[in-house]
Amino acid sequence: MRMVKNNDNPINEQKIVDQLRVLAIDMIHQANSGHPGIALGIAPTIYTLFAHHLNVIPTNKSFYNRDRFILSAGHASALLYATLYLAGFDVELEDLMRFRQIDSITPGHPEYEITPGVDMSTGPLGQGLASAVGIAMGEAHTEALLEDGKDKIINYYTYVLASDGDIMEGVVHEAASLAGIHKLNKLIVLYDSNDISLDGKTSLSLTEKVRESYEAMGWNTILVTDGEDLTQINKAIEEAKEEKEKPTLIEIKTTIGKYSKFQGTSSVHGKPLDVEDITNIKTKLNFRDIPFAVSSEAMEDFQYLINERVKELEVTFNEQKELLPEEKQTILNSLMLKNKRISFANLDFSLPNDRESLRDTAGNVLNAYANKYPILFGGSADLFSSCRNYIQDQGDFSSNNYLGKNIYFGVREHAMAAILNGLALVGFRPYGSTFLAFSDYMKPAIRLSALMKLPVIYIFTHDSLAVGEDGPTHQAVEQITSLRMTPNLDVFKPADANEVLGSYKAIMEKEESPAAICLSKNELPILANASITGVSRGGYILKYEQRHLDGILISAGEEVHYALAVANRLFTKGIDLRVVSMPNLQRFLKQSPEYIDEILPVEKRKIVIEMASSYNWNKIIFNDKYIISQDDFGASGKKDDVLKKYGFDIDSLEEKIEKLLS
Repeated sequence: MRMVKNNDNPINEQKIVDQLRVLAIDMIHQANSGHPGIALGIAPTIYTLFAHHLNVIPTNKSFYNRDRFILSAGHASALLYATLYLAGFDVELEDLMRFRQIDSITPGHPEYEITPGVDMSTGPLGQGLASAVGIAMGEAHTEALLEDGKDKIINYYTYVLASDGDIMEGVVHEAASLAGIHKLNKLIVLYDSNDISLDGKTSLSLTEKVRESYEAMGWNTILVTDGEDLTQINKAIEEAKEEKEKPTLIEIKTTIGKYSKFQGTSSVHGKPLDVEDITNIKTKLNFRDIPFAVSSEAMEDFQYLINERVKELEVTFNEQKELLPEEKQTILNSLMLKNKRISFANLDFSLPNDRESLRDTAGNVLNAYANKYPILFGGSADLFSSCRNYIQDQGDFSSNNYLGKNIYFGVREHAMAAILNGLALVGFRPYGSTFLAFSDYMKPAIRLSALMKLPVIYIFTHDSLAVGEDGPTHQAVEQITSLRMTPNLDVFKPADANEVLGSYKAIMEKEESPAAICLSKNELPILANASITGVSRGGYILKYEQRHLDGILISAGEEVHYALAVANRLFTKGIDLRVVSMPNLQRFLKQSPEYIDEILPVEKRKIVIEMASSYNWNKIIFNDKYIISQDDFGASGKKDDVLKKYGFDIDSLEEKIEKLLS
């Protein structure tokens, strides 16, 4: 391609590509850490995308209708940072010099809200591409929400740079299948196909015909035979954008470590180049052998190409936004705002009169919220009928109905969690459901949502041994412990319908960070003193002592009912117990020392009852014998038989607690 500016001066595109290369290897050399191979190999593709296709505004990184670029191959971060700097984002040369250093805005792998221009935290391979499916779903759903029969106000593309490693990850296959089913044509994956992974040739572990497998999943595929050919790369992206029915995978054949003495080998994947190699590369590319030397002409030309293409984007978007009906402007503003708080006021919901399964209560509460707030959007991993989070009368999300509220993820928990992150990244408050035991499938994506502080809601049912007959494969034991230990993840385990409502109220009123709500499948009665507002503080007194305080029983979820039953029995024996409901242990531990001491006086003996691992409770219980927990897998059988086998029936609990307090 031969590009010219207004003054008819030709733009040397190869010079810009090579400038990106040398900046990236300088960054890696200075840090003595990083991945030079992908930076040298894929630079022509990154250049072509940014210069000729990616609709972004470097001076307004948060522009809502921008194209999204997800660096799923997060180890190419040096190349991305060099590109953002050269493109005019708020990244300085000094930031490139501080690559991978403490407190810099150029960390080892891209981090959301740390570096301007980074649309998602990536690094764990596969997560970026899988989440990009969620971003593309969000674009399609938003477009449908705002459709008024005129020009489409929302029309951004989602581009992904993926490596062979991304393609290998199972989560990518799960998500790619859904992308094909839903015909997400604005999703374009640039696959850096260099036949090398960290341990050697990909033929050691990847032999399938990748493009054919994606075609079988309903994708359009394109092959670029020469990853150095800017014209061929540009043509492939143009062709992908013209596709109206399918997402596109562009396989781009590149040479890892191009121009290095180790090019084409795994040696150049994740090890900095030596000084001699860097000098030789710069000589081949006609660059001075000076670290971080930048051609002002290359920078000016690159920014010219971008800015000329996007100069009307923001004005056009704002004009179209003002023409929307007020109701649709409100939806769009909600998506654009970072604050995702949703009010509890005027919620059309009433508590059950007597007994109800908490999963049913939670489903009714979610329906009440979803009918009032369009930015709530989600689905289930083939468990709508069990987790009860289907939104009534709102339709199913599909290629024929992008307006539908209910996403059928199928048995794809990992992809579901990653897709929820993508939906959150474009402004939704997404939710997804499965059994608590299967949250293990989701942990890599949950960890990223917590790292990025995305307002994702995880709905987990069948939360303990009380599942019964399905046995230890379905009986959650260690899962809630793992979730509670995840930074930034708010974990709720309500005891009755009041606490379910209180949990959702606390979740929806929080501005950011993900939350999990863990629910019993069993019918449970309404508790007389359960507090909707008390949930927000994590723990509160559900039953006060009547004469004198002999001890405190602490529990969460269904187990609270057992604690109450035991307290009532022991009262007839002269043992006066307080019962504390602890629906959110993390929140409780963040309360003031005065509040914690008011609920759990230091001098009084405390006993925890929970059908889960004991480890979370050691911050408030300092002697393990006062933690009645489940530190082994369960068994298959009738619920009552399982509880009796492991000592969680009322008789066994009464005996244990009486002995502990005698």
